[in-house]
Amino acid sequence: MERDTICAISTPFGISGIGIIRLSGKETYRIIEEIFVPGKDPFKKKKFKIEKIPSHTVHYGHIVNDGKVIDEVIVTIMKSPKSYTKEDMAEIGCHGGLIPLKEVLNLCIKKGARLAEPGEFTKRAFLNGRIDLTQAESVIDIIYSKTESALEIGMKKLKGSLNEFISKIKEKILNILVLIEAKINFPEEEDISDFQFDLKKEINYLLDEIEKFLLRNNKGKIIQNGINVAIIGSPNVGKSSLLNTFLKEERAIVTEIPGTTRDAIIEVINIKGVPINIIDTAGIRKAKNKIEKIGVEKAIGWMKKAEINLLILDGSRKLNEYDLQLMEYIKEKPYIIIINKIDLPQKIEIEKIYKDFPENRIIKASIKNLIGIEEIENKIWELIKEGFGEIKGDEIYLNLRQEDKIRKIKNYIEQALKEKEIEILAEILNYCLNEIDELIGNRYSEKILDEIFSNFCIGK
Repeated sequence: MERDTICAISTPFGISGIGIIRLSGKETYRIIEEIFVPGKDPFKKKKFKIEKIPSHTVHYGHIVNDGKVIDEVIVTIMKSPKSYTKEDMAEIGCHGGLIPLKEVLNLCIKKGARLAEPGEFTKRAFLNGRIDLTQAESVIDIIYSKTESALEIGMKKLKGSLNEFISKIKEKILNILVLIEAKINFPEEEDISDFQFDLKKEINYLLDEIEKFLLRNNKGKIIQNGINVAIIGSPNVGKSSLLNTFLKEERAIVTEIPGTTRDAIIEVINIKGVPINIIDTAGIRKAKNKIEKIGVEKAIGWMKKAEINLLILDGSRKLNEYDLQLMEYIKEKPYIIIINKIDLPQKIEIEKIYKDFPENRIIKASIKNLIGIEEIENKIWELIKEGFGEIKGDEIYLNLRQEDKIRKIKNYIEQALKEKEIEILAEILNYCLNEIDELIGNRYSEKILDEIFSNFCIGK
């Protein structure tokens, strides 16, 4: 398959210790030989013959153009087919400034390469048969991992965990189709009622396996995307202080002036491998101006969208009308009530709170003095387990395309369970095989590939 040689900067733009330019394609080594001078002396007439050096080796030298030294570099050679794309590849490790990187990249383009499209290196890895489509998509999961657990799930999928599962399902369906074909061709061999019983048993097994897999995916979504936890309450109760305490840094402005937070601030913390998207919202009260009104409306919106709400009450004053309203709102979904400022004289009507809410959802704290913080984190974790089950480390994450395909397979299998005509049953199971082939990339359209790889960064 003839393709252009592509190149791209594979590291983020900016000032750094090192920046990498990646090349892939049949002209890669001609380009490297023309621009790279190995060794300490960039002006020494020493040819770099890649055909004579082994693959997966690293070489020190300089990038030179028309007698001008552009940068001191490290070149890594990865020969076909044992490379990421299964093509001839090279990586040029430059100094990390924008100028040397752009100079070397432009020189590669001048010598015959073209700038890679987003995700084109991974796309070539798929098209060249190194990885299937689900493995290619897992690269995005790895890049956007927020915790070590999310990274682990992405790595498992890159190594073929989804492909392994779906291959077992495909093998099972093919075995069932063989039995059906035999029954169609030799109908007198056994009683049809016994045959249908065995058939339904096999199909039920398939359905059970897929349902268990989708349950693992539900937990995987939590690890990959996180849980939205909104911090809500009246002004000046300690919402921003709690966010800063979670982050162990001054992310939100904290003052004695009510209404300091005008817009939601969203940050991610890690609780036992699950990313928690903490949303610090504006204080709920009667807005004094248009900007504050927008902030209050957004706070109410986040409270409705969050999976868990943390309602903070000021223990040093009596409950106001907004506290009481929020106490009613939070009952609709998982919540924790935090009575803050217990280091001050208490005026809050504590009996009313204990009357209306279970004790295990109420935590007394002094956020300023770090009292109750660990208890709050543990309670968040308990609510996650109550809602989504135990996180055991066997989770899988499916993106929208993958989940859609597996749910379609599940729907076809449910139809197959209800079907009595074995010829139609065979046709339904063949629909399942078509969905499986599209899932792993045995069948695909350019439109689907463009949609998938457009989400990648250039250079990956």
